[in-house]
Amino acid sequence: MDRNVSAVAPRSWIDSLGTTVSMACAIQCAVLPLLVGVLPLLGLGFFVGDGIEKIFVATSIIIAVSSFSWGFRYHRRFHIFVFLVSAVALISIGWLGIDELYETPIVISGTLVLAAGHFLNRRLCRLCNECADEQASASETAQRGSDAFLINERGDEHEI
Repeated sequence: MDRNVSAVAPRSWIDSLGTTVSMACAIQCAVLPLLVGVLPLLGLGFFVGDGIEKIFVATSIIIAVSSFSWGFRYHRRFHIFVFLVSAVALISIGWLGIDELYETPIVISGTLVLAAGHFLNRRLCRLCNECADEQASASETAQRGSDAFLINERGDEHEI
């Protein structure tokens, strides 16, 4: 592991939260058109407006930026930001530059790309964590081996 990389792994709960919010946004985008007539009768009419969708997307993007940045500081894999840029591009195209017929599938695709980015970020952090554990145990073994060699070279009779 590089000496410049922090030895503390990012917490995976941020990626879990980001995945959950991204998936909730995708589900809300997919199911909302089916429930438009029923939600106001149940007192859940606030789900019908664009406001809740914007809150879900904004929250997803904010969590993704913080989570991917934190993970990047640890695993140093820049390609994780490709997921973020792709997701934001898909969501923006879906909202701004496309016919309403294609808006929902494109926005859902963007949120799913964001969720996939969280899965990858978590995986990269875990792999980096495993590498750090392996390197730590290897250096401990090497240290014990050099201590045993020095002790044996001095002629001490006990072994480590």
